[in-house]
Amino acid sequence: MGPETATSAARGVAPPTGRRNRDADVVAAAINVFWRKGYADASVQDLADEVGVLKGSLYHYIESKEALLMRVFDLAHEQAQETIDYAAALDVPPLERVRRYFERHVRWYLDNIEHASVFFREWRSLTGPNLQTVKRRRRSYARFIGGMIEECRLAGATAPGVDSRIVLVYVLSAVNAAPDWYRREGPDDAGTIAAAYADFVVGTLVGAA
Repeated sequence: MGPETATSAARGVAPPTGRRNRDADVVAAAINVFWRKGYADASVQDLADEVGVLKGSLYHYIESKEALLMRVFDLAHEQAQETIDYAAALDVPPLERVRRYFERHVRWYLDNIEHASVFFREWRSLTGPNLQTVKRRRRSYARFIGGMIEECRLAGATAPGVDSRIVLVYVLSAVNAAPDWYRREGPDDAGTIAAAYADFVVGTLVGAA
């Protein structure tokens, strides 16, 4: 996922007010509200208040609360795919591909704590086809990352005996927890932490972690 996002409102930046940006305003408001209150406890009125419109007017932009949650997930998926495409296109050795992927991947999490938190906490709130779509996407992310790890192993770039499946679970558990503890006002900036995480992932693969 790239650092660029539509979640500026969630970081205290005033959302755009132009009419053509209203859809982006609604999604940014949803991220903010679902992050603060949780999807189950958030009401359509809460969302309307965040956007600054009447509750009835909000339905001009959304079909339902779940449809809006799915739009939040769609945006996350688009940005995740950008990072996958970026990594896949790199003409570098396998370990360097892993490093650059995770540095960008974790940086998105840290730049977009609210969005990432909703992504991880609320996917089970989806139902039916929406839930199946998100599950399918989650599996595709894992396959891509697992493929990069396996590419490193086949190239002889990992420590002997590395089990790609175990490393995949370990690495995803570590990086996916980053939004839970990171604070923007902390001593280290997002770029420094993202680079450190990428180094940790590579270190795990080569046996130096």
